[in-house]
Amino acid sequence: MIIHNHDSDVNVLHKYNFIELKGWVNQLQYINIEVDKLLNLYAQSIQNNKIPKNILTLFSKRKESNKQLLETVLIYSNTYKKVSECDNLQCDMFFLGEYERLRKSYQYHLDKYQRLKNTWYDRTFQKL
Repeated sequence: MIIHNHDSDVNVLHKYNFIELKGWVNQLQYINIEVDKLLNLYAQSIQNNKIPKNILTLFSKRKESNKQLLETVLIYSNTYKKVSECDNLQCDMFFLGEYERLRKSYQYHLDKYQRLKNTWYDRTFQKL
């Protein structure tokens, strides 16, 4: 999306939000890949290469949560493309409100994932 000099402040905001949504999609897709790599690395760091069930469960739950959020962000990104059709403030506010709700969910998800990774690092480096 290109920002033009004649774009209103709200249109510029929508364009930035759409760009940010793309970044969220990329990050969530990467998390899916990273979870598998972290589990493989953990398996290699322990004696019998068998990941404890509690670790596997934690990462499986986080990966499922990541998958659900990714689907939600993708669906919303497709809907957000229609924001240019808004012709009144109420429509703009609807999109901005939904965006803000999703942003909070995304930030919460990243925080939970980062805490899980920190726990994983602590346990993995104890094994080395």
